[in-house]
Amino acid sequence: MNKNTKYIIYVGMFSALCTIATFIKVPFGNGAMVHLGSAMIFTLAILFGGKYAGPAGAIGSAFFDLLLGFSPYTLWSFAIKGIAGFIAGSIAHIGKNSGNNFFINLLGLFAASLWTLIGYVVAWTFVIGSFEAALLNIPSSLMSSSMGIIVSIPLSLALRKTLRKSGYLNLDTNTCR
Repeated sequence: MNKNTKYIIYVGMFSALCTIATFIKVPFGNGAMVHLGSAMIFTLAILFGGKYAGPAGAIGSAFFDLLLGFSPYTLWSFAIKGIAGFIAGSIAHIGKNSGNNFFINLLGLFAASLWTLIGYVVAWTFVIGSFEAALLNIPSSLMSSSMGIIVSIPLSLALRKTLRKSGYLNLDTNTCR
């Protein structure tokens, strides 16, 4: 199987994981929710970098919005979550770091969380039609990102060992199955 086909398969599988994780949610505020989708995007970012976490976050989040009838947010989620995954993963894998440096990972997750907060305030303002109402959703965005950080750090550590043993940690090498 060639590298492009493998890449498409992995992004598709990771997108499905992002969609499923977003289903684990609690409604909060003015139509917002606290969910584990960010945790999955952040975990993928730490383990595999922005090349995989960006597209998976974009597709998975947009697909969730389509499935649950949040269509006004679909394009917003595609852009916001895709860029968030790319930011977190690119920072976590900067230089010779491969998601192994706790502080660099944390920096990437905070940067992605800030991007997500700003992006969704803009999205909520356009969709809801009120900047003031959009501001009421800030706590849910902060809680989702915080939950994402709290879950992704230990989850990525636990998964790293298994993925390394199985040969799937570096998806871009020819040694992965």
